[in-house]
This record gives sequence, structure tokens and C-alpha cells, in this order.
Amino acid sequence: MASDPSFYYAIFKKLQTATAWQYESEAGHTNLLEPFEVSGGFSLRSTDHPNGIFGSLSAFAPTFPDFMLQQGWMPLVPGNFVPAENPLWALLAESLKPPPLPATVTVNGQAWPVMPKPDFPDHDIAYATEWLSFNTGAHRLIDAFATWIANGKADDTPKVPQLTTVALSQIPPAIPGLPDPGVGLFPVLFVASMGGDDGRRHGDGEPQDPGANHVPANYWATSQIYLTDAMGNLANPATLESGQEFYVAAKIGNNGNWATGRSAYSQPTKIFVQAAAFGFNSSFSPGTLLPSLHDLDPQGANVNYEQYLLRKKSYDVVGFRFNVDTVFKNLTKAMTDQGLGPAQLGGLEIDAWLKASHACVKVMIVAGEPVPLYPPAGGASLTFESDPSKDRHIAQKNLMPFDMTVSGAKKIKWANFIVAQAGTGANALTLTHRLPADGFRFHIAVPTGAYERYVKPKNGALKGWEVARDVASKPFADAVILRQTTAGAPLPVAAHAKERFFGMSLGLEWEPKKIRTSKLGDVAVAQSTREGVVGGFSLRLRVTK
Repeated sequence: MASDPSFYYAIFKKLQTATAWQYESEAGHTNLLEPFEVSGGFSLRSTDHPNGIFGSLSAFAPTFPDFMLQQGWMPLVPGNFVPAENPLWALLAESLKPPPLPATVTVNGQAWPVMPKPDFPDHDIAYATEWLSFNTGAHRLIDAFATWIANGKADDTPKVPQLTTVALSQIPPAIPGLPDPGVGLFPVLFVASMGGDDGRRHGDGEPQDPGANHVPANYWATSQIYLTDAMGNLANPATLESGQEFYVAAKIGNNGNWATGRSAYSQPTKIFVQAAAFGFNSSFSPGTLLPSLHDLDPQGANVNYEQYLLRKKSYDVVGFRFNVDTVFKNLTKAMTDQGLGPAQLGGLEIDAWLKASHACVKVMIVAGEPVPLYPPAGGASLTFESDPSKDRHIAQKNLMPFDMTVSGAKKIKWANFIVAQAGTGANALTLTHRLPADGFRFHIAVPTGAYERYVKPKNGALKGWEVARDVASKPFADAVILRQTTAGAPLPVAAHAKERFFGMSLGLEWEPKKIRTSKLGDVAVAQSTREGVVGGFSLRLRVTK
């Protein structure tokens, strides 16, 4: 596990909250009216702001009353890793000393204002309740800030293109029919299941329904949930290896007409978000909650990420820690508790299954709306099994990188996944892709027992599928291998509520010389019931030489 808390999610977000008043239109150091004045010429609007934490004070610095701040002064000194020699840390640390507090603190010959600004006449900061609350207990914000500076000031702000400041500044369209602010003040929160998500869902009761196809059918591949490394860069590993640790970064939004969160000027309702990892699956599987990155204790087990503020018509990013060893350990227990074992996994032990698999991640907003609006179609309660195409509060990423070579002999590669009983009655698995039929063939491996009980037809043969006995490899020893003979043919799976989970594997066979990279795309497997698609996963094909 990492020894330091996250800079962006644990430190920067708390600095935003603790040192600014959060109004709807403007807020001190997080002023929304830029390029107009921000307090003291210093902005906490974003980590990449030119007058921000890594930048310098703006031309408005000298206008800050009672002080002699100058344009160009730097809150953090580049290349200096001594906390007391970095003005931002020093002026914040000074505020935590016993009162009466001085008005300024001198750092590197520059007189900086103590912040939060001591109140007159007692010269204390008793009013700064958020700042004081972040600096009590065993894990104090000021100490975490000092450790971060001493350790090199690593910036783990999300750098995935869809999560940058520019991307987050894009305002989603207004929800048609939303009550005027004069009638009511309502935040409408969502986890983004697609780029430009506006939080609208078919059947949620809003006056102008967006239609059944508003959320993409393969929402598990289009959701704005990403694995990043500890520097915020996109991580796209084909396999998850022991000793690795990633962040889960997810875009959330508010398309209501008012802000929410503990720092909102009105309706200060706390927003909590959770994330969970699951065995790679087509609808659901046993899972484990992920620890929040907003915790100042990097070893903490707090699973609730608190989003301190989400303004109206805005996006932001939440983060969670994904330690591969911890996740796989917890998934092993969860799968064992659900009765999964070698018999359901083709003879493989759970740890071996997971090593040959990947992970599904779901992110869910569990609190933050004072008045719940637009419930999902059917009014189902929110759980990690909720349908992201119907419930705006949840999204999932079920996407595995799949590497193919373009040289040598014919290849076959497997991707293990878990199948769960969805709804009541029979389910079906359907493949969609745009790969040319002359160079690719698809297989699904099923444990023998599961095949005999739930897949093997009672009479006749499977339409569009055949038992293959000539494959070059198997994903697990106890397997019946089915080969697709008709493109688009669904694979029926009988109801199996008494044995809810079992493993399968998708096999892709290809001829390297026939690969045309311009024609490649995702391979999607959708699981459906009589009511329609209830989940799925995608393989993102990547070509290597």
C-alpha cells in the first residue's frame, strides 16, 4: 500500500473546501468569474490554474486589502522540498498555532497573510470550522501537506483526457422540464456512463423522456471510469499483477439547478460515493468495496468518498484506491462465501481464476440529494446490482484490454468471466463486433457441469453454436468448448438461481496475416433477459508485433 495520502483527492480537495466560501457564482479562491479577481490573486479552482498551487499570484495580488502581496509570488517554490520554505504551507501552519495569531508570516523574505485570516478582535480562526476539523486527530491535513512537499510534490491530478480541467468544464445540457430555481432548488446527481452524460435516463419520470437509446447499449465500455497510475495518467494493463496499485477515477455530475455538498452555501447535504471491484463478469459477480482516496490515512479503510461540493451544471472526479493484492484477496473471500470453487470454475482455484481474469469496477452515489428526483424506471432501490442504463446514480466499467499479435501462426486467447443469474428465467449471451469472418472465430468455454445443467440443449443442437474438439488450447481443464458458427447467434443459458454464479471464458481465435487494424474494434458480450440487456463486458483489441 502507498505510504502517502493522495495529493489531489485528499489534500487539494480539502484545501479547496477549507479556505474558501462556496457560493453558487463566486467563492474567494475558487472564483467562477475568472478572469476576474480571485482572493489575493491565488486560485484553488484547479491544480493546473496559472495562478494556482503550482503557479504564481495574479495581477490582482496587490489589491488584496491590508497586505503587500505581489504579482508573481509563488505559493510553492519549485524544487524546494522543505515545508517551512514553501509559503502556502507556512501561512497555513501558522494559523494552527495558539492565538493571538499574527497577521503575516515571512517566508523567503516575503510577507504572506496567515490563512485562514485571523478574526478580529481575538486574532484566532475559531470560525474556520472546516479547516480546524481537517487538522484534528491522528491524521492532520497540515501534516499530510508537509509530507507531500518533503516527498517531492508529486501531482496525481487525473490526466486522462476525459477528466482534465477542460473536459470537466464542459456543461451538460439542462434537463428539460426541471423546475425553475424560483420554484425549488434541486441537485440532480449522477455517475457518468458516457461522455457528455447529462444524467437523464429513460423511464425516470422527467417531463421529456430522453428515449430508450439515450445511454449506449455498451455503457460498461463508454462509462467515464478509468484506472490511473499514482501520477494520474491513464493505466490500461492487460493483466493485473501482484504488487501493483492503481487509482480508480470516475466522473460524477450535477445537472440540477442548485449545488449540494457540505460546502454548499444552501442545502449543505453531504455527498458520499462508493466504488467496488468485482470479478470480470457479464452482469454481476461477488465483489469488494474499495477504500476512498479522500482519506488522509493512506492505510484507511473508509469506503465513503466525500465530495465536498458539486455545483449546479458541473462535473467533478472522485477517486478510490485499487491495490491488486488487496482486491484479489477480498474477491477470493467473496467468491468463496458465494460458493464458488473449482467445480464452478472449470477446475481452477479462485486465485488462479482471478490471475487469468481482470476486474469490473462500479461507482455509485449513495447520498447527496436533499430531494430525490427522477427515480429509475420501476422504482428499484439502489444497489451495486442496479442497472446503469436506468439509474443515473451508478456506472460501471467492464472493459479488458486484449492484445493480439500480427505475426506467426494462428492464435487463440482466452478471457475468463463470471456469469450470474439475472432476473428470472433464461438468460442469453450475445457477441457483437465488426471483425471480418474470414480471419476470426469465437469460442466460449463452459465448465462441464454447468454446460450439462444450463447450456446443453435438451433436444437437438445449439443454434449457431457447435461443440469444438480441435481447439489449440483451453482456459481451464474441465471445459466444454463451444464455437460460434453463425454471427450474432445468442448462447442461451437456462435459469440457475440455485447456483447463481459460475465461470466461463471467451476465446478469440485469429490468423495474424489477416488482421487489418483499421477494421478492429471492441468485442462486446451482452447478457440479456426477456426484458432486454442487463449487463455485459467488452474486450478492447490491441495489436502488437
